[in-house]
Amino acid sequence: MSMQKENSPTDQTKNKRYVFAQRQEDDFTCIKLTEGIYEGIIYKYDKVSFEEKPLDSGDIPLRFTYDIMANPNKEEIESEDFRNYIGDILVEIVNQQLEEGKITINE
Repeated sequence: MSMQKENSPTDQTKNKRYVFAQRQEDDFTCIKLTEGIYEGIIYKYDKVSFEEKPLDSGDIPLRFTYDIMANPNKEEIESEDFRNYIGDILVEIVNQQLEEGKITINE
């Protein structure tokens, strides 16, 4: 009899504070936060856009809206801290997809 080996972590789950989540009946993917005070919150990004002009630092401001799909611990989700937290995740996702060639930015 053979024993199933333990699944090794994927790039998505290794050292991440989030995972992608999707219900079978939905045509969109959500983000589920997996650690810290926001653990368990599930949300999705709505509109994501970049400002046309970069800041003096060279950074390009990112604007986004989001919908909360689940907030099991009733954490504060309207705060600037939460918005910055999920904004950092969005930047990480965008950078990863740029590196993998899944998205491009038209200049």
